[in-house]
Amino acid sequence: MKSVVAFISIILFASQSFAASECAQLKAELKQMQTAQQQIMASLVNNHESFASSMEEYSSVVQTSQGSQIKGVAGEMKTSAQAFRTRGVQGKKIAKKLNDASTDLLARVASCLK
Repeated sequence: MKSVVAFISIILFASQSFAASECAQLKAELKQMQTAQQQIMASLVNNHESFASSMEEYSSVVQTSQGSQIKGVAGEMKTSAQAFRTRGVQGKKIAKKLNDASTDLLARVASCLK
C-alpha cells in the first residue's frame, strides 16, 4: 500500500512539474508574441511616416517642375506606390501568422488555466 501511495505521489509530482514546465513555455511564447506585436506596430508607424514623407517630396517636386519633369515624378510615384503595396501584402501575411499563433497560444493558455 505504501508503494502505491508513493507511486501516486510521484505521478502527481511529475504531472505538476510538467504543467509548470508547460506554463513556463507558454509564458515565454507570450513574451515573444508581445515582441512581435511591438515590431509590427513600429513597422506600421514607419510605413506611414515613409509614405507621408514620399508624398511631401513628390508634392514639392511637382510644384516646381515643368512638363517633362512631371512625367518622371509620376513614374517615381508609381514605383513608390507599388513598393507600399508590396509592404502591405507582406504586412498582411505577417499579421495573419501572428493572429494564428495568438489563437493557438491563447487556446493553450486557457487549457493550462483549467
